[in-house]
Amino acid sequence: MVIVYLLGVLLISTGCSWWIIRRKVEEKPVKVMMFVGYFWLFTFGQLLLFTLLYFIYQRFYS
Repeated sequence: MVIVYLLGVLLISTGCSWWIIRRKVEEKPVKVMMFVGYFWLFTFGQLLLFTLLYFIYQRFYS
């Protein structure tokens, strides 16, 4: 089940990163670097959010 969630995070991060850089007019190497940066930003953000939600659920609702 965890693998499904991680694949979902991967898919969401990829889609959001691609959506942000697709309108940029920079050269291709710059777009690739921006994609990687946005990808990791979204990935860590989602993992932080899910970790906080899990902690709150375990702390207050178990």
